Parts: sequence; structure tokens; C-alpha cells
Amino acid sequence: MYTYDSFETMGAFTLLRPVFITLIVAMLFLFLIALLPSLRRKVHHLFVMGGSVVLVIVSAQLLYYDAIIVDELGLGGDEITTYLFLIIVIFSVMNSIIFYVGQKRSER
Repeated sequence: MYTYDSFETMGAFTLLRPVFITLIVAMLFLFLIALLPSLRRKVHHLFVMGGSVVLVIVSAQLLYYDAIIVDELGLGGDEITTYLFLIIVIFSVMNSIIFYVGQKRSER
């Protein structure tokens, strides 16, 4: 039906899945910064917190537009992208908590 079939896998729209994976890689980078004390001291807290918030907002918009595209094309939704979004949200919360706790420990 389509001239380019690789964005559809078993009736599910999967074109935006690599973008979600890229956002997870960026979130893992922020997670490593929050986790390692040597990197945490070199970075301002707004970088980690702001980066986490921006990545959650971008991934939420991406999930929303993914749903619109799926509806317009008449395809099924991809549950993997929803799970990838939830992973991004979980890492964002963990980044904030770990960075805050790590900053409090280093002040003592």
C-alpha cells in the first residue's frame, strides 16, 4: 500500500522509534553525569535538571504526534514507543533524585 514500507511493522507505526532510542541515550548520558561524583562536580545542577525536563517534554510531544500520525494513517499504535517514553520519564525522575542526593552528600 505504501511506497516506503519500513515505517510499518506488523501494522504498527515504528518510524519514530529510533528517535525515542536517541532520547534514551541522551538521558543515560545525563544519568551518568548525575551518578558519577567526578562528573557531578563539574556540571551545574540546572544542566542535569533542565536537560531532563527538556527530554521529557520533547519525548511527550513526540509520543503525541506519533499518535496523531498513527490515527491519520489508520495503523495500530506501537506499544514499544510508549514503553520508551515511560523509560525516559523514569530516568528523568531518577536523575533529579540522584543528583539532589549526591549534591547534599558532597556538601557535608
